[in-house]
Amino acid sequence: MTAYPETLTAQNRVPSLSEIFRPVNRRLSQVDCTLRSWPGQTSPLLRTMAARTISRPGKLIRPGILLLITGHLGYRDGQDILLAAAVEGIHLASLIHDDIIDRSTYRRGEKTALQRFGPDFSLLLGDFFFIRSIARSLSVRDRKIPEMLAEAARMMIEGEIEELAESYNFNLSRTRYLKIIEKKTASLFQTTCRLAGRLAGAGRKEVKALEEYGLNLGLAFQVTDDLLDLVGQPSRTGKPTFSDLREGRVTLPVIYALKRADRSSRHKLESSLHNIKENKEAGDWPQLLELIKSTGALDQTFGQAVGLAGKARRAALKLKPSLYRQSLLQLIDFVLWRER
Repeated sequence: MTAYPETLTAQNRVPSLSEIFRPVNRRLSQVDCTLRSWPGQTSPLLRTMAARTISRPGKLIRPGILLLITGHLGYRDGQDILLAAAVEGIHLASLIHDDIIDRSTYRRGEKTALQRFGPDFSLLLGDFFFIRSIARSLSVRDRKIPEMLAEAARMMIEGEIEELAESYNFNLSRTRYLKIIEKKTASLFQTTCRLAGRLAGAGRKEVKALEEYGLNLGLAFQVTDDLLDLVGQPSRTGKPTFSDLREGRVTLPVIYALKRADRSSRHKLESSLHNIKENKEAGDWPQLLELIKSTGALDQTFGQAVGLAGKARRAALKLKPSLYRQSLLQLIDFVLWRER
């Protein structure tokens, strides 16, 4: 069992995203400029809402992955900038809709679109990003690429619906949970890698390795997110601890805690969880965290993330060595050890 660290800080410093994406930083700036041009000649109100949303600080992880892969494969056409922006647009749309569902007022310490513009305008803004992303992808010469991006969006929406249907289901299984996050989170990571491979003309073995990398990186990303929701510093994550549980999301640490707890601990845990279901503001969060920690669930969850990261690493190592591959490998460590 991998010992879970008290804080998500690696003993050996993990490079920042700026360092990891150094081979493509200039091109990532072009992606950002492309996104900022999207509102174009739309209505003044939509331009204002879109500009304020795009200007929020983001990680640009998915566009960065796409550009690292096309760089690794020697792609030089320039359509990858357009496609990277489309991928990020899908991600932005999903975040906006997530915040509406969760009634979230802050993300990464910034006001959400929901908080700024209200639920009606935010819903339409999310729709705008979804539609504009698919429309922009139609400019790519390969007709299969818009279909692939639309399929990823479908999977993400399906995952969100299934997660919402399982709200406060304290009998949720690990298998069911993993299938939901595969759709909700990992599908866009995997599709990003698949799109990059197709655009750059990768061979069958390379595409398979890239798909394995994206799938497992996306799963590790979400599992680590679950941990940060419990033990992350709100000043770093930009949201209060136990945000997931407050909104009814039953994540892997809770699933493992319920499974591993002895009779006495399980009774306390179930009682606490059902109290939160009745009144999400009534939770004794420090006590609940200690109870979850005492079962070893945090260790087990971190072990799951480490295992998924290992699968992503083995997949990336199937690619030929390059500066870009090195960045893809460093990104795995960042996902596993990040603090936000």
